[in-house]
Amino acid sequence: MKKLFITAMVALMATTSFAQDITKQLKGKSFDEASSALNAALSGLSAEQKAKGYGMLTDIAYKDASAAFDTYQLNAATGKKDPVNFQSIYNAIESACQADVYDNEPNDKGKVAPKFHKKNLDRLQNLRVLLIVAGQECQEKEDNDGAMKYFKSYVNSANSSLFAEVAGKKDQNAGNVSRVLAYLYAQKEDYVTAQKYAEIAMADTASAKDSEGIYIAILDKQCKTHEDSLQFIEKLKQIDAEKYFPQIASLYDRLGEKEKAAKVLDEVLAANPKNKMAWAIKGENAMNARDWDGAIDAFKKTVEIDPEFTAVWFNLGVCASSKGFDLNEKLSNNGRITTENAAKVKAALTEAKDYYEKVQQLDPDRKVISNWPYQLRMIYNAIGETEKAEAITKMLGE
Repeated sequence: MKKLFITAMVALMATTSFAQDITKQLKGKSFDEASSALNAALSGLSAEQKAKGYGMLTDIAYKDASAAFDTYQLNAATGKKDPVNFQSIYNAIESACQADVYDNEPNDKGKVAPKFHKKNLDRLQNLRVLLIVAGQECQEKEDNDGAMKYFKSYVNSANSSLFAEVAGKKDQNAGNVSRVLAYLYAQKEDYVTAQKYAEIAMADTASAKDSEGIYIAILDKQCKTHEDSLQFIEKLKQIDAEKYFPQIASLYDRLGEKEKAAKVLDEVLAANPKNKMAWAIKGENAMNARDWDGAIDAFKKTVEIDPEFTAVWFNLGVCASSKGFDLNEKLSNNGRITTENAAKVKAALTEAKDYYEKVQQLDPDRKVISNWPYQLRMIYNAIGETEKAEAITKMLGE
């Protein structure tokens, strides 16, 4: 028991000694060595000692960071391409931000008396922009993880207690860097973090417009439940209900909120009966419900407004052909169908043929609708126009 007590006392004394003399313990070490030593002792340090420790780390990193800044400026002035130690700039800024956090907490005497803030702000504020340069160089090398590290440091430091007072007044880059970060995190399917940076970008008037699309895509990716989708709809309404009515109406329809979807579209059409997207979404919602006649009516109104809306002409073909095949199934009896009913089926399929041929006319290179030839060939075969079907097959090289 006595041995255990002595061992514990020795450990406590060692920790206390380290805490009382943190800067001496770090002095003369490299940044990596000092960082490891500080992290090992961090839990036993007061806020004042932590501030001193991170202040010392900042001093160590700043020597190389200052040289890196000079190298970058010389390269820019002379066209040289000497390597720039961007990591040292990252180390200095990250350490300074941590120092500032603890520097603004009560010291060992219970008072808030920052010692490092002005010094670190003055010497580091002009170096921060090189975090963007570092991130861009990483992107050029397809090192997205490296890019994210530097870009995140730039954005986070802009919102830190150390740089906020300066960045908030002069920083024109944080919003756009946040937008890029949001995109990179979305690529990694980390949508929670992506949303965080997208919202920072959206809050910046300089980047809000360009960030809107990625922000909405990120929100959409996180819709897992009915409630998620309803919350997404509310976000779309907050951003711009008029602009995003197509998504809102489509989402309501997919959620089974048919009346709400119809209400959104009816309100848009009441304000502007020539809104082609409102008619197109109305047609899509009807098509999803297998209301072929309702969908065809809505889509026809769409192409009356925009005769070159290729996707809608294709949807017309889908609806008319589906109507024809459904009629055939409904009106057939043991595989037999009356002449009168067969004429009804052929009329619907012939209508589909006309729509698909319009798609062929508008999109001969299949840049908009890649599979229209297959649909058109199917209809040609169904209505007995086999030579035209063979021509499609030849065109496809089959």
